Amino acid sequence: AKHLPLLVACSFGLLKSKYAHASALSSIISLHDGNFDQTNVGEWAVEFYAPWCTHCRQLEPIWIEVANKLGKEGSKVKIAKLDATLNPTSAKHQKVKAYPTIQFLRDGVTIAEYGSHARDKESISKWILSLETKSHKSSTKESRAGRNSGDRRTSNKQTDEGNRRKNSENHDDRDLENIRQLLEGLIRKAPIFACALSTIFGGFAGIVVGILLGVAWAIHAKKIA
Repeated sequence: AKHLPLLVACSFGLLKSKYAHASALSSIISLHDGNFDQTNVGEWAVEFYAPWCTHCRQLEPIWIEVANKLGKEGSKVKIAKLDATLNPTSAKHQKVKAYPTIQFLRDGVTIAEYGSHARDKESISKWILSLETKSHKSSTKESRAGRNSGDRRTSNKQTDEGNRRKNSENHDDRDLENIRQLLEGLIRKAPIFACALSTIFGGFAGIVVGILLGVAWAIHAKKIA
């Protein structure tokens, strides 16, 4: 009876360990010839293995650790494995010639194959994340370039509209100035016109011309104001 608490603690620890191992395995997708076309969408890190391979058995717990690490870091890369001995069609399609083989696939295309002899959690995780990050940065850079290009087009369009508006205003100012100068010239010459018309039609015509020119100038001055 006195050993009962110790037995319970050991049993609980064993169950917790098995549960954690099962949970980690559930995050690794098991691929086969029938569902390998899943890799046509998204980014995948796939381990091709053989059950009798000693190096594959050594890699199994490390592959689980890699899946856990990438999951905690928010990676979108799917971690998978495929028994190449039971699924020769997929293995042949991927040109797998040795075990274990780890490949990085993006939308069904093999981007890279892990070639390092360092089969530890940190090395493999870093390799996978470097490929995912490269893809993400490329996408972000293109998106940012597109936004900058759109901003430049908008800015240029606004500048062109401002220039057209300014040119139109300058043209209107020049027209008004020309009219003002014309009327001023007519007013300055009003006495001459008045004398000439007075000679032809009498003094009343000169007075009429002076009045008309005065009215015209008053209207023009009001428009300018």
